Amino acid sequence: MTLQDLLSYNEIVIQCHDNPDADAIASGYALYRFFQQKEKNVRFVYGGAQAIQKSNLLLMKDTLKIPIAHVTQLDAAPELLLTVDCQYGERNVQTLVQEGTIAVIDHHKAKPEDLPPLQEVRDNYGSCSTVVWDMLNDAGFDAGEDERISTALYYGLFMDTGKMQELRHPKDKDLRDALEFRCNKAELFHFQNSNLSFQELEIAGRAFENYGFCEFHRFAVAEAERCDPNILGVISDMLMEVDVVNVCIAFCMLDNGAKLSVRSCVKETRANELAAYVAEGLGSGGGHPQKSGGFLKDTLLIPAYEARFGPLGNQSVSSAVKKLLMARLEDYFREQEDVIYSGTSDVPDLSQEPLYRKKRLPIGYVKATDLYPAGTAVNVRMLEGDFALTVQPDTYFMIGVEAEVYKNDEAYFLSHNDPTDQPYCFQGEYAPTVHEAVRAAGESALRRDLTKYAKTCIPKDGPRAHARQITRRTKIFVSWSPNYMLGVPGEWLVVREENPLDAYIVKEDIFTKTYEPIP
Repeated sequence: MTLQDLLSYNEIVIQCHDNPDADAIASGYALYRFFQQKEKNVRFVYGGAQAIQKSNLLLMKDTLKIPIAHVTQLDAAPELLLTVDCQYGERNVQTLVQEGTIAVIDHHKAKPEDLPPLQEVRDNYGSCSTVVWDMLNDAGFDAGEDERISTALYYGLFMDTGKMQELRHPKDKDLRDALEFRCNKAELFHFQNSNLSFQELEIAGRAFENYGFCEFHRFAVAEAERCDPNILGVISDMLMEVDVVNVCIAFCMLDNGAKLSVRSCVKETRANELAAYVAEGLGSGGGHPQKSGGFLKDTLLIPAYEARFGPLGNQSVSSAVKKLLMARLEDYFREQEDVIYSGTSDVPDLSQEPLYRKKRLPIGYVKATDLYPAGTAVNVRMLEGDFALTVQPDTYFMIGVEAEVYKNDEAYFLSHNDPTDQPYCFQGEYAPTVHEAVRAAGESALRRDLTKYAKTCIPKDGPRAHARQITRRTKIFVSWSPNYMLGVPGEWLVVREENPLDAYIVKEDIFTKTYEPIP
């Protein structure tokens, strides 16, 4: 769904969930301003028993002049009801209309059969503000041109991603970078310093009395009362200060599930990987290697609990979630895994495994010095994450068949590829970008879309590699990144025939697309 799809409606009500947070308010406000510019008759509302009470949200609403109204009913059904940061029919969304057209924009996990035809749900995004910002961009509406809109969206992302420490998707980072110097920092600072009430301070204190701890695997799970998700970050950050805790999860129950804040202080466990592991089949999780977040859908939680432990009975849902999280963390650390340090004798001998070579599929290439002078420090952003490098005179950016970016030096590039002058045709979810790592204070990052500069090359026959599918979780530490490559059963462990100590992981679908056996 695009925003243009909604412009055929003239009377529009935007509704966010009951007890709205900063992300819901920001998302709804940006959409309100968009439809207002399009001369639509638009309202922005929320239901529930109480009006907004949190001091930072009241300050946000008043400072940015956000026209959100608390209602218990609508006099008449609008042509279009657009729910934002929530889904129509959920328990935390008061039913205001029984008829008319419904549309949904959200970033929480949903069952496709529960959604209306008009919907845009991106559950791998860290905030609904990011979804809305990207849709506005696609509609030709530059949110950064209006300081109030950019401040709202930036703050919405800030609050829903643990102060930007739980960014899940490259689009989250793009919003952060695009609006960082176009929002009102003084107002943001004021919002941030009006965020914690004495009541929430007490909630954090009680969470430290209600935790589970596994001494052997050095992980902890803290259960907090219902609170602003930002408070969970405070709790999990403090837990990481404990000398015997390497990994922790703080969580609280919201109306439609459990919000998680995940932390790790050891390189052998990435917080974003762990968040995705505990949320698998229950919701979504991801973020930074040290600080991540997640959300577990309530409709999926209880069946998962009862399948493992039996009927819930009189037990509270929050205590069941705590037990389930403890069990999933135990599973994670008990599962056998291989840890490999590429370039060392830790790399297993694959010389007896079948030989493969890369198929001659077109890929993209960009000579880095065509974009930046040699010596420039740059950051490359792709769907799999960011990585940094310094441009050398012979550096080439390569774009693989799944839009993954890696670098070659010129000698390797020319010996293994046949370059052409044909433009590269990108097909994928997120076009990789690159920008200078160092910029002047107050200067926004100037991003270059690699796909717009890339030309096509065809890999030559080779290099040949030995490979086998892995049967258990495998972590490979590589010299060019502080983070390990993670492989799960079914994916491929690959070593080059010419350098058997150079080990790496190839995802199952990418291996099938790009490698073929050598008879």
